[in-house]
Amino acid sequence: MREAPTIAFVAFLLQQVPGVGVVTLRSVLARMAREKLSPEAFLRLDDHTLSSRYGLKPPAITAIRHPTQATLETWDRLRTDFVRVLVLGQREYPQRLASLLLDTAPPILFALGNLDICKQRAVGFCGSRKASPKGLQVARECASILAAADVNVVSGYAHGVDLAAHRAALESGGVTTMVLAEGIHHFRLKEEIRDLVHANEFSRLLVISEFPPGLPWRAHNAMTRNRTICGLSHAMIVVESGLEGGTFEAGKTALELGEPLFCVDYAQPSPSAAGNPYFLQHGAFSLKRDRAGKPNLSRVLSIIQNGSTPNIKTDTQAELVLREEAASDGAGV
Repeated sequence: MREAPTIAFVAFLLQQVPGVGVVTLRSVLARMAREKLSPEAFLRLDDHTLSSRYGLKPPAITAIRHPTQATLETWDRLRTDFVRVLVLGQREYPQRLASLLLDTAPPILFALGNLDICKQRAVGFCGSRKASPKGLQVARECASILAAADVNVVSGYAHGVDLAAHRAALESGGVTTMVLAEGIHHFRLKEEIRDLVHANEFSRLLVISEFPPGLPWRAHNAMTRNRTICGLSHAMIVVESGLEGGTFEAGKTALELGEPLFCVDYAQPSPSAAGNPYFLQHGAFSLKRDRAGKPNLSRVLSIIQNGSTPNIKTDTQAELVLREEAASDGAGV
């Protein structure tokens, strides 16, 4: 080894090994913690112990004892690019994510930007990549209001609702967290936000990936990423969901986790919001405009700031259906 190993380095090495998945990695890290075993002591264990006690196969053992040049170069690039490696169970790992997802939390995260953003209350956004203009406007309005209230706007950095929310948060002077469905080495500032981030100054940004740094985008990673968005957030907003796909699964995940879920309640849903009624019928809070014509986020803010989760939905008699200004067709938050 060129340096004293750290728990981050050991976790990184294990993640690079083919055949070592998140379950094995999580198990190894948990056992090290239970046994109070330092990274140095772990790497000094004999092959039999690593195999019988930690479930590592010979190729994995060889890989962590003798990392390839490519693996070491990847590690060096992470440090050069100021990417932090966060390990489940360690101090810098987002506590909200660990406490909500428990034994399904990502065992390792790669983070670029301001880690203090994780300490703020957060609301996650999910919605179609092909959201309607109405849905994009709702996403922008909600993100602006929340950002102005010092809420971290969390989303998946995809086109459509995600980028609309990220941009609105930055335009409002707030902070935002971008959760990737690919390795962090693939991260680039997209055109939609590039003008708002000067000279790669990331004080109001946090970029997170749970995947190996060089891994390209994959559809099933997007599903996994959406679960992490839920875990990083204190409440979720579904802007526009189809009846299947990533947004639909993200909404269902929030309900399964018992996380407060808010769903835009359109008077006349567009085809890209065909799944919204499902969530409104299965426990999501209705999100509409208030009498001033703004998205009514008072309940969202109450829940995330006070930590209180109401047992009943908002009285819909006191709410107004979202409508575009001077238009007769309904629009939602």
